Amino acid sequence: MSDAAEIVLEPYSKIVVHEIVELRLNDWVEMIITGTRAAGGTTIPMVNWCDGIAFQIEPFNPMSEEVISEQLKGIVHYAAVTFARKERFERELRISEGTIRLVDQSANPNFVKLASVLKSKAKF
Repeated sequence: MSDAAEIVLEPYSKIVVHEIVELRLNDWVEMIITGTRAAGGTTIPMVNWCDGIAFQIEPFNPMSEEVISEQLKGIVHYAAVTFARKERFERELRISEGTIRLVDQSANPNFVKLASVLKSKAKF
């Protein structure tokens, strides 16, 4: 008999995105850098990349009772996802205003699906 706890994986069953905002890549990068500085950040911001899409998720308050309740039911809510097309993965993007670091999320099946949806909605 083992004293180890049972490990159960229960992936989210639904991700609800309440708003998507597409920008041209340079505008998106500038917005990320400006937002980080405005919040008093001095580090290089890290953002997600998957299948030709660079994106940042804006969550709802993760400590909200409603958010926690939904997550326990398997539903995640994103307040917004901002994104831009970026066909080729690069570790860093540099513009005159600063640098952002991209994190390759290609191994995350939820982000692969999200990138596909964002691509289908892209206008730029």
